[in-house]
Amino acid sequence: MNAEFLSDKSLSGVGEKIFQINEQNEQEKNWLASLQSKYLEIRGPCLECEYRQFLTELRSLLRREFLDVSVVSVKNLLEWKESSTVDISVKCQEMARQNQRQIYRRILTGRFKFTPPTINDPQSHIHLQDNTGSITCKVTDSVRHSLLSAGENWCVLSSWRLVVAEAGAIYIEVKKLIQEQSAKKARRKICALSTPDVSVLLQQKGKLPTSGLNVFADIRSISEVLRIKDDLVVLIELDNNVFIIIKDRVYLHWSELLSPQTEGSQQEMRVLVPWKQSDILCPEMESITVLSLSDWLKQTPGITLSEQLTPLSCTRQGELCTYKGEITNADLDSFGIYQLDRTVWLILSGLPFTHYKEDLHLGTSLTIYNCHMCAFKEFPKICIIGCLSTSVRVTQFSSSPPQTRIVSPSVFIKSWLWRYSVSELMVFQFSRFLISLNKKFKNILTCSQIDWILEKFATYRTDLPKRNYTKEFLATPHRCFMWKKESENKSAVFLPAVPVCSDIVFDSAVIHRLGYNIIQNLRTVENLNTDLYWLHHCQEKDTARVLMGYIHFCPDTGRVLLMDDTGGQRCLIVRGGDVGHCSLSALAGCLVAIKNYQVVSEKFQICQYPNYDSYGKLKYIRNSSEDVYLMVSSSDVEILLKNKRPEEGSMDRVLCCVVHKESLLTEGISSGKPSLRFTAFGYFLDDTCSEVEIHDFVNDALGYWSERYRADDLMESDTEEQRQRASLMEHKILLFRDSAARWYEAIQPGHVYWFSSTEKLVPISTKHSLKLLKKVEKQAGGKTCIRVPSDLWVSEKLLSFKCQHKKCPMCKNTCVLSKISEIKKESFQYRMVSLEGRIKSRRHLSADNPLYRSRVNFPSDSTLCVSTLENRTICLTVTGEDPEEELVIYMTLNNISYPLGLLPGHVIRLCNLERKVSRQGSVYCQYVVISTVQVLEVQTQPPLTISEERETKESLWERSSLHQLCEIWRQPDLSAMQCVCHIHKITTIALKSTCNNCSTVICNGQCENPLCDPGHGTKFSASACLFVDDGTSFATVRCYSNIVQKLLELSETEWFDLEEAVKQEGDIFMTASDDGSCVQQFLRVLREGSHLHRQKNLLLKLDKHQTWQETFQDINSASSSDFAVKTVDTGSGNLETRCLPMLQLICLDIREVDFTSYIMHNATFSANT
Repeated sequence: MNAEFLSDKSLSGVGEKIFQINEQNEQEKNWLASLQSKYLEIRGPCLECEYRQFLTELRSLLRREFLDVSVVSVKNLLEWKESSTVDISVKCQEMARQNQRQIYRRILTGRFKFTPPTINDPQSHIHLQDNTGSITCKVTDSVRHSLLSAGENWCVLSSWRLVVAEAGAIYIEVKKLIQEQSAKKARRKICALSTPDVSVLLQQKGKLPTSGLNVFADIRSISEVLRIKDDLVVLIELDNNVFIIIKDRVYLHWSELLSPQTEGSQQEMRVLVPWKQSDILCPEMESITVLSLSDWLKQTPGITLSEQLTPLSCTRQGELCTYKGEITNADLDSFGIYQLDRTVWLILSGLPFTHYKEDLHLGTSLTIYNCHMCAFKEFPKICIIGCLSTSVRVTQFSSSPPQTRIVSPSVFIKSWLWRYSVSELMVFQFSRFLISLNKKFKNILTCSQIDWILEKFATYRTDLPKRNYTKEFLATPHRCFMWKKESENKSAVFLPAVPVCSDIVFDSAVIHRLGYNIIQNLRTVENLNTDLYWLHHCQEKDTARVLMGYIHFCPDTGRVLLMDDTGGQRCLIVRGGDVGHCSLSALAGCLVAIKNYQVVSEKFQICQYPNYDSYGKLKYIRNSSEDVYLMVSSSDVEILLKNKRPEEGSMDRVLCCVVHKESLLTEGISSGKPSLRFTAFGYFLDDTCSEVEIHDFVNDALGYWSERYRADDLMESDTEEQRQRASLMEHKILLFRDSAARWYEAIQPGHVYWFSSTEKLVPISTKHSLKLLKKVEKQAGGKTCIRVPSDLWVSEKLLSFKCQHKKCPMCKNTCVLSKISEIKKESFQYRMVSLEGRIKSRRHLSADNPLYRSRVNFPSDSTLCVSTLENRTICLTVTGEDPEEELVIYMTLNNISYPLGLLPGHVIRLCNLERKVSRQGSVYCQYVVISTVQVLEVQTQPPLTISEERETKESLWERSSLHQLCEIWRQPDLSAMQCVCHIHKITTIALKSTCNNCSTVICNGQCENPLCDPGHGTKFSASACLFVDDGTSFATVRCYSNIVQKLLELSETEWFDLEEAVKQEGDIFMTASDDGSCVQQFLRVLREGSHLHRQKNLLLKLDKHQTWQETFQDINSASSSDFAVKTVDTGSGNLETRCLPMLQLICLDIREVDFTSYIMHNATFSANT
């Protein structure tokens, strides 16, 4: 009877006996009938022993509570339509807590099947199958071990969870299963070899039989399914370097069954490659006898070992480890990076397996076998790095619902970490970069955006070897994708670090050292701040760090901020003359990356400098005497995510051409209610205008306002030409104040902007306007004044049209500029000037009005985050193209916001300065309210090397020809020329050595400024003046730097000794009759030596300070009255004659005369004339 299929009545009788069902209890009978029907649906016709065993297992599992239990089929699970994660195997969590155990209400039964991997899906899947269908399963490590003994047997799943993904994928997570006891096979007797003996046989594997070999061993490591070209391979390593290579797809599912460091044996298997009918068995399933090698050789005739061999030793001990933990962060699962136990970071980026990202979720407990434990000094300090020998096994599923989204692997790791071997340092920098990004911008950046960022900042190396998966796994000693190279540069950058804004701090060791010197040399407060103004320090950019954050225009400071969740840093973004990059207004709200930057610290003594300590709704402000900010070039700002601009449909847009901008002013300081404001002049344009029309109009407007401001009287009547351009007088005065003042850095004259706001830009009536608006309107001749709304949004309109004019202000992003040499001339007629130059030095001056100092009370509880140097005047010394041209500029910043970046060496553009002449006749400029300053270059120009300087002079010699001095009168446009002159006399010699930081003259071998850092180095300066004559004219020549060395004919050693002597002596300036110190006496004897007063070949150019060209340009066109009258005493009487103006020349280089070439030149010149 047991060998035949039973009827429904027989099955009912079996069920009534096992569950002891009362015949009068209809509820129990109906439950048993439904269970029997569901069982037959799932399994089909069955034997009594099978059904009895199933009910026995079910009875032991459910005990007395069985009426609410039902058996579900795979078909019922596949019909689940809702995307969710449901644990339908338990009744409810509350009841489970009350009974302190889970009440299983839904039972699954079926057999486990394994789907071999394919080329398109290189992963072996586990399926639960019954007569109604098949569903994918994910199992824990303990269930994985139970599947070894399950085989084709039916199992009962008592604890499981159904997961339905959004993309339609459905699977179950198996937590607990019970194998039916009657299905267990009888224990077989199997003889196997140990791995040391197998290791000996492998050394002569050519003599082994083809029948098979049984191995009893511990599994050290097992790989996932690897795709190597068109093959799928699984690699297994046993003790003593015994490896198994599985290529047959029938056995590839072993990677889903085995875990490292578990015992197992291969039945009917040839060494290295599985043979037909191979199997994996647990030791407790069979009766295994381990044979010695000699006994095995006796049972296997025909095999003789040629020599005595020893087993191979294991070489992996100590390199790999095992870690157990719980996933606490899975935001970077697309890149194979997880955080375990909130402290350790798991990096599986180098594993070419895609299914890890599907199995590992937040809250999942897992065990990582054969991983690398790495410790670093920087964050992340502890990392677990997986290689091909690593096996990740889930020990417990997450209690929270797992993610149902599809996780795609990163393109970057597939193209780099999966293809090339990298160093441990590169893996660390890769993980640090991604973890920092996730920390700063969690759930903002997508995987594709992060891939783009990685490609942008990764430093690619050409020496990276390509990976060979098989060699990595089989190599002894262990060698994975993390290659170790002794000659590797520890400072090499693969991916830079991404610090948060709160980590950007200035190393104030220099400031602290200088502060100690201040205490030692205490002076008056007035002198103290004057000396401290130059006290600044720039930390050079670190190529191993890249800043990322959001650009924010702060309404409280009028400055640009780089912000993230931890805070922000003030930025000085230098635009310069580069118009190819995006405008500054386009950066508002954008996520940007900055790789090249400098951290600048400026320290003041007598000023109130309110600073933010935190950002957000609560603003904590403190007064500080130190300012730290970032200096960045606009070309180094990379936009990662663009801003979300307001919808244009709900905004009123106006196209405005800005032609003038005034300084950022502070008001209400004395009243305790400070605020910011600035005004700009602009024209509202028709948005239908073409780019050519806009370009021409902007150029006309800039020219008009340049003439207007350069005139003596700003309110002078219009000329006839200006009346013809009446449209240029119809400008608007735009008043930016309060929150609208944040656009101060973004708006620049000569640019066209879109002004968007929910409110219309309506002019303010003069009768109802403030006093400030009345004053502004009066100064502008009653022009329309508009107060800009607080919700204004500014975006620049970039013109693609470029004209061919080389000096076009619109295309060159500049204005009408004057040279310093022209400004200092007496004939210069303009009152307002604009210029570009390099800051040579800066210092503070006291306020001119001491009464103002006593009247103004600056509150200590100011809420304005703007620095104003109260009652102080900044004195800047600016040089032009010629370093010898200097101009002093005074900036009185009583109510003007302190401009950032006014550091020595920086190139700045100053617009609308007021030109003045002192009582002594010296020319200087005053920074007024309508003036603006813009930093063009944030770094000083590097000095030319010796080779570069030599190449420059050689090119000048080649481009210039031999001339006579008299030719300058007829060719004043000569840029450079050669001239053979006789040196008559060296009139003056000036030598000094100055500090590179504070420009103080070095004396007694060191900088005497107690506030200066002695590590800044020195600069040696030399100049000389001499009279020369070539027989046609007489000239005064000046020479500088190493040209003085050539003039005095000193060697390098002698010139160095002279420099050291000058450092001890101090500043030396020699005239005709100076005796002085021993150094001066040496120079006096040297310059009077006859060896210097002879003919030399000089490379000359005209001095820009030459004044004779102001009278006439050509000597032939001059009248006799243009020449100066000079009286000469002849001894017997006085003689009056008219003289040529004195030539002022600059010597660029000196050479010895080649008389052969000189004579041939003169002969050719005479023959031609």
